[in-house]
This record gives sequence, C-alpha cells and structure tokens, in this order.
Amino acid sequence: MKPKLTPEELRDSGNFELLTEVPHLRLKEFIIEQIREESQLIKAYSAYQVAMIVILIATIVKAIVMNSHGMSEPLQNIGFAVLFSFTVLVIIHELLHAAAYWLTGSRKLVFGAIWQKFIFYVMANRQVISPAAFRVVANAPLVTVKVATLILTIFFWHDPAAYFFLTIMCLHSLFCAGDIAMLAFYRLHPDKEIFNYDDINEKVTYFYFRKK
Repeated sequence: MKPKLTPEELRDSGNFELLTEVPHLRLKEFIIEQIREESQLIKAYSAYQVAMIVILIATIVKAIVMNSHGMSEPLQNIGFAVLFSFTVLVIIHELLHAAAYWLTGSRKLVFGAIWQKFIFYVMANRQVISPAAFRVVANAPLVTVKVATLILTIFFWHDPAAYFFLTIMCLHSLFCAGDIAMLAFYRLHPDKEIFNYDDINEKVTYFYFRKK
C-alpha cells in the first residue's frame, strides 16, 4: 500500500499549493457558499430532497387518516422515527463516516460537535485524505442509510413498521446537506487533485491541490 501523505508534505514539499483553509467555526458558512456556487450536484440533491419531503408529507397524511379510522400504529411509528432520527440516527451517521475513514486508512479519529452551529462531526486529526477517500467518507452515510431503510421499507411494506423506516429514509436526506456541499466544493475545481486534512488543535481544515 502506498504510504499516506502527511500534512508536512502538503505544506513543505513544494509539490502542493494551499487552495483554502476553513476554520471549523465557519464550517456552516463554508457549506452554504458551496451550495450557492455549485449547480449540477446541488440541483440534483435538491430535487432528491424535495422528493423525500413530498413522500414524507404523503406518509404523514396517510398515517393521520389511518389514525382517524382507529389504526394508530403508523402515526406512532412516524413519531418514533422522528425521535430516533434526531438522536440515535445522528450518532449512526457519524459512525458511518468513521467506518469509511477507517476503511480508507485513517485511524486517529475525533468525534465532536459545534453546538452553537448545531454541527456534529468526526474528523481524522492531521491525516491527509485523498480525493477518492474523501468521496467514500462523504457518501457513506447517505448511501448506507438510504439502501438499508429502502430495503426495510419494502420488506415491511404491509406492516406498520414500514412507516418507521420510510420516515427515517426521508428525514436522513436532510442530514446529508453538509456532505453533499463538501463534494460540491471538489466539483468546483475539476482540474485539481485536492487533498485535505483536519487539525483539531488549530480547529481548521486545510485543502491543498497537487501542482502540475
């Protein structure tokens, strides 16, 4: 296996140039900037989000109608799914990022939150992430949760449990906006091979690209 690059190599070797640095307290603003600037991926993700919201609204309306006819389980399962999504699912989301980091060779992982921004994260402290590894890490929660909840929704289609998994699938799409925005940042620079690393002590993420 090819040795991983180090932050010192990015900074001092002369083969890379700093593209940008993002203070962690400005992460939300950085994400919003990428959403504004990139179009194709953001439009596709926005269409996906709209579809999920429409499905969720239709699911809730159907559950309310069923509840009025004496079937309370679907509406109860939607309520449980909302509670699950904003508690346990947040942890699962970050654990999936962590698993992707681990599979791509990063080991020094740090979990945390920026409470004033309501941002939760897992970062690979001072470990350089290649473009390919970054895509795996960014996509891991979206793809894994989507596939798992879709399969479970279909499996329990004729059971009230389907409402639980379908609600989670729809809500989780909203959790992935930051991941998609970071992927959009890479798409804004298609001519560059971008590497990044997080520095927990400095509370900054650095993006470098390889000079040609």
